[in-house]
Amino acid sequence: MPYRVVMEVVPRPDDTPAWIWNETNAASVSSTGGKGWTAKLNSSDSIWDYDNQSDANTKMSELDSADSTNRRYKVIEV
Repeated sequence: MPYRVVMEVVPRPDDTPAWIWNETNAASVSSTGGKGWTAKLNSSDSIWDYDNQSDANTKMSELDSADSTNRRYKVIEV
């Protein structure tokens, strides 16, 4: 099964605490974090697909380290 690295469309604003942004129970806390994920933000961006999860995780960590925003990355199966 192939794996793809995706990123949040909207990074967490600096004035929003991570615990609110990461909240998954929208019934108890109003949050917009992590609701929109994409493989590309611009038409010139690359799509990062890999045959194994280990390679995808390595790329995800690389992209995360190079990103100066609060944007999160994750690996999904495609």
